[in-house]
Amino acid sequence: MKNIEHMELGNLMFGNSRGTYEFPSRALVDSEEWRDLCEKAQVDPLYGTPETDRDFFGFDNDVFTIRPYYWGEDDNEEASLPNFHYKPTDFRIDWYKYAFRDSYMNQDLSESEVREIFKKCAESISG
Repeated sequence: MKNIEHMELGNLMFGNSRGTYEFPSRALVDSEEWRDLCEKAQVDPLYGTPETDRDFFGFDNDVFTIRPYYWGEDDNEEASLPNFHYKPTDFRIDWYKYAFRDSYMNQDLSESEVREIFKKCAESISG
């Protein structure tokens, strides 16, 4: 059962753009699928400290985008973009500061469906 009060509080704090559904499990940050995807995309799976020698601290290709949490205080376009976007189905995940912390998604997917998306994303990275 979804925690409706928690979702409403999160949506009040961050706006309804965060997504409608709670993310299935924060433990997915330690999943083989997420770690494999982040390794191939060369991004930090926890997004604590992005590298400083890159202009874009995430990853983007034709299949998906990963963006770290926007730490700025100003309201700009980057602040409203999802942290994870699977482009074929427009599946989006937003999190607070670190991957899957207080996270919401725009589609009601199971943990296994999310894991499958991460696998497809990893397969989309050449090399």
